[in-house]
Amino acid sequence: MDKKMWKDTFTVDFKLLAISSPIPDFQMAWNINQYTNFTLKRVKDHFIELKKDQFLNTSCFQFKTDHVSIKLLKNKLNDSEAKQVFLIPEMKNIDYFLLIQDDTEELQILNVKSTLSKIKNVILVQVLDADRLKSVVNLMT
Repeated sequence: MDKKMWKDTFTVDFKLLAISSPIPDFQMAWNINQYTNFTLKRVKDHFIELKKDQFLNTSCFQFKTDHVSIKLLKNKLNDSEAKQVFLIPEMKNIDYFLLIQDDTEELQILNVKSTLSKIKNVILVQVLDADRLKSVVNLMT
């Protein structure tokens, strides 16, 4: 199915934070766990098909309860041909995305943003409007 058609068939039901930081993914997840009450754990890689016969998989850390799901996804990846590939190509300056689905709507995105900004070596934390991202379907699993 064409990505444009697929994008038109769903609504974004998560809040999105963009994070710039040079630290490795496992260390970012650990730091987020230290600064928040989340318990991000490594789960099966996030896997998408970019084009026919071109696939991308990135590490995924997840915290899940009955009403809340939080995922940390790495944006920048190196493929086998030694070039950089991006989960969200229009956001090349971003290293990670934090997807927050909260059915209770008690989790305040600005509080999470403020907390993550305190992590050492985090350069930027920004709230994004996922509906405005051209490649938002790449975040869906």
